Amino acid sequence: MKSNCQLLIIGAGAAGLGAAQKAQQSGIDYLLVEASHRVGGRGLTEELAPGIPWDLGCHWLHSGGINPLAKIADRQGSHYDKHLPSRAFYMQGNRLSEKDSSEYHQFCAATWQKIQLSDSRGEDIALSDIVDHESRWAPYYNYWQSLMTSEDVDNFSALDLIRFNDTDENWPLRDGYGRLLAQQSEGLNIHLNTAVKRIDWGGSGKTGGKQGNRVTVETNRGTVKAANLIITVSTGVLGARDIKFYPELPINKQEAIAALPLGSYNNFAMLYDEAWPFDSDTPERIDYSNGDDINFAFKLKCSGWPYVYCAVAGRQARWLEHQAIDASEELMMSALVDIFGADIKKKIIKFRTSAWGDDPLIKGAFSASKPGHADKRKVLAEPLADCVYFAGEATSEDAFATAHGAWQSGIDAVYASSQ
Repeated sequence: MKSNCQLLIIGAGAAGLGAAQKAQQSGIDYLLVEASHRVGGRGLTEELAPGIPWDLGCHWLHSGGINPLAKIADRQGSHYDKHLPSRAFYMQGNRLSEKDSSEYHQFCAATWQKIQLSDSRGEDIALSDIVDHESRWAPYYNYWQSLMTSEDVDNFSALDLIRFNDTDENWPLRDGYGRLLAQQSEGLNIHLNTAVKRIDWGGSGKTGGKQGNRVTVETNRGTVKAANLIITVSTGVLGARDIKFYPELPINKQEAIAALPLGSYNNFAMLYDEAWPFDSDTPERIDYSNGDDINFAFKLKCSGWPYVYCAVAGRQARWLEHQAIDASEELMMSALVDIFGADIKKKIIKFRTSAWGDDPLIKGAFSASKPGHADKRKVLAEPLADCVYFAGEATSEDAFATAHGAWQSGIDAVYASSQ
């Protein structure tokens, strides 16, 4: 690993990979270091069974029509699922009528109007202050919003939520989002198993009209000096101070990191036999609620693969991470039995779950802006001393919590550092 470069990038998740590709295309002398043994960060594809990919993290090409990674997927021949699946709502084991389902969507629309009104007033409050919790639809709505933010409705900013640029185009990648991200690392100057310990950003600055080595970074594999630095690690890692800064980060930067902690979000999957184990009229998507604390958005056949997918987020996901894996499996199965009956148990072959909070190099899912702190994403993205730049989904104001938001932030950071 070389000891000097024009640009050093820390972290080979979506943001770091986007930054490295941009730097390489621009002819910039760069180096990308990653503490893990792999690239992709919170994008990771494994196999439920031979030949059946499953994403533990990033799953959807959100806002697909404007998503730069969708265009990359097109160029590489990666297939994603754009069709609108058949869908039904089950509550306490009963399939709801179209009228009832319409009532739920009206509840969602009315709540969104309240959020917009709050925004027009300049209020930065928790979504829980807006939701009508007396409604029978509130438990499922609150669950759904936790999937959007990785936190419960009392713990994230409604103003932050409304800033997300959502085109309502969410396309799962058939061969895996993590696999797509890993493919972006081909040909890049990446050093894995290289953990950053300390960053000295109080360097000499520009010298003789050229950028000198203003940043010194200590890793477990040696020291690197660089003119510019892009930091893409998660706010979980930054908040834990696993990387030491000298001088210390400014107070406003520390406050921004604290205001954008990682929430909890984990994917579940239940593999079944190749044959469709449900009735012929069973929809591909099921919204489920027991009317209280068990809520799931099920995908019964993901991009043609034989498994049931769902996710949990917020406090529930955090609690389940600290239980035996059986607790997660039993929770998911209880909802499926409520819908399909006990015979469904005989048709399930394998259960898997992710556990992002237990990953010491990430420490959670994605950033959720605390109520009153929706402006902190912009603060986190601000450079230091015209040489240290921050990227990652937490710095994106309109695409936070997404791989494409992280990807674009890395590209933007390279552009800013080269001006």
